[in-house]
Amino acid sequence: MGKLGRAMASEFLKMRRTWILWIHLVMPVTGITIFLLYYHYTGWNDWGKISGYLEVLAVVCPTLVGIICALAADQEKEAGHLQNLFGVTKSRCFIMAEKLAVLLICNLAALFLATAGFGIGFGGGESNLKLPANFYLIMAMLLWLPQFFAYCFHLYLGLRFSKGITIGAGIVGSLLAALFLTGMGDEIWIFFPCAWAGRFTMYYISYIRGNINISFLTDQAKVGIILVGLLTLAGGVLFFVWVHVYEGSRIED
Repeated sequence: MGKLGRAMASEFLKMRRTWILWIHLVMPVTGITIFLLYYHYTGWNDWGKISGYLEVLAVVCPTLVGIICALAADQEKEAGHLQNLFGVTKSRCFIMAEKLAVLLICNLAALFLATAGFGIGFGGGESNLKLPANFYLIMAMLLWLPQFFAYCFHLYLGLRFSKGITIGAGIVGSLLAALFLTGMGDEIWIFFPCAWAGRFTMYYISYIRGNINISFLTDQAKVGIILVGLLTLAGGVLFFVWVHVYEGSRIED
């Protein structure tokens, strides 16, 4: 852990002069501010406001992950054309694992800020709704767990292809995530990683409210957890196998 900790600290220092860390701070604060101001003047019920905010978080995640991974890949490219990945004695899989770990930690911190910050602002000034004490923590985790696959996929796109393709894939993912929150995604959402976060949060809110069939929820949870786990594991393994054999070729914009 000492070696990994030092490597991650070094990675944080590398990102300090980029927009990557700032995005994880600015976007949650901006989103909280906009939604709290908007909800102050709307007549939505409390549950509608909470679910609407969390659905927007789930939908924008793919686009933000695409942008962040594009910046992270460009950072490696600008450092002597990927010399940080290929020009050191450490395993390139270890180097990519430390970058991935730092990005996921930043993502978790941003999601926790986005959910808990909204919960504090909304519960303190807009709502008298009684929620479980760990409600927003669970929401942050449900939004975060699907991001491992997303970061592996978009880092692959960023390193192998171009910034435009990486961001474009994120935008497409956001559009699909919004689409699969509707009835069109009921049977197929588990096969689309961009839809996982939205569906998990939607089902949990329905469970808390008590307006979902428990048998249906149980079936969806079992199938979803198994398939999401298998696809995440497969995606991670394929990504690191590819990193191990990657020779640095890249298709530019």
